[in-house]
Amino acid sequence: MNKNLILKWSSDNIKLKKTGTVSFNLPAIASCPQAGACAAVCYATQGSYTMWSVKVARQYNFDRAKSCRRQFEKDLFHDLLLIKQTSIRLHDSGDFFDQAYLNTWCWVIKHFPAKQFYCYTKSLHLDWTDLPDNFTMVQSVGGKLDHLIDLAKPHSRIFATEEGRLQAGYQDGNKDDSAAQQGLIKIGLVYHGRKNLTDNQKVRFA
Repeated sequence: MNKNLILKWSSDNIKLKKTGTVSFNLPAIASCPQAGACAAVCYATQGSYTMWSVKVARQYNFDRAKSCRRQFEKDLFHDLLLIKQTSIRLHDSGDFFDQAYLNTWCWVIKHFPAKQFYCYTKSLHLDWTDLPDNFTMVQSVGGKLDHLIDLAKPHSRIFATEEGRLQAGYQDGNKDDSAAQQGLIKIGLVYHGRKNLTDNQKVRFA
């Protein structure tokens, strides 16, 4: 990544590398007020995500995003002008923690029509009606607001097994993020974390 970037961006996620995607991330759980069943097995609280450098980078972004919205807006403009990749994911950890944060992103994204942005989110209580054409939102099942999910629109589910995903007719969301980038309706993510699922969780994610 360009050393002149102000914020902390990630380009070393193996899954995202397959589609040449850069991601902007926040701390898992702390920035996810609508996390529900997913919180106990969140992949972004396991493995390499627990490394000190990774946690510091995500907290740095969170602090910048919360401290001064106008300055954060300027930081995003500065960085996106320097980032060569055209595929940007928000967030491979974290979520839209309030409306002002989402609005900031939407306003900035409108000014970069040559780049494609996408996200998975459980923050379904926010106003998503004015999304830029180059921003794809995938509703993420497993939060506190699942009752607001429109299953006729792009959404993702966690499955305990590959067999469960196939039987339910969901597209593979593990190999890469192309399904989300394309805005496919049914995206399945098979759990592959290091924490063993309890019997109750296996039923929940069946």
